[in-house]
Amino acid sequence: MKKLSIVALALGLLTITACNNKKEEAKAPAKAEVEVITDSAFQEKVAGEYKSLDQQTVITLNKDLTASVKGYNKEYYKWGFVTKPEVTTINIELIRKGADTDVKDQALLDVEEGKLVLKNETFRKAAK
Repeated sequence: MKKLSIVALALGLLTITACNNKKEEAKAPAKAEVEVITDSAFQEKVAGEYKSLDQQTVITLNKDLTASVKGYNKEYYKWGFVTKPEVTTINIELIRKGADTDVKDQALLDVEEGKLVLKNETFRKAAK
């Protein structure tokens, strides 16, 4: 009976030790690498002011991937590509400061038509 109790106690301690080791391994967060997509020719092509229909709201995209906003309820400070630009219509991210991390809002950018669609609102680039 004593031997059986000692064996059961030893198995219990081994189980607890094994569980504790698994928890420590799970606690270590994996760091994901973030790749920044750039295309200087495309950045220069899309750079400029995009204005709303009433001309009150202006979103400015700069070729150095910075952004500024006038008359809009969000303060975007930079932008970036979601995927590598290969066609005339591309998804971009407009980035603003959040409480803990940056908040990314996706927008659709059409180079041929010179329009930016953000949250169902269309902004147009002035014709040159």
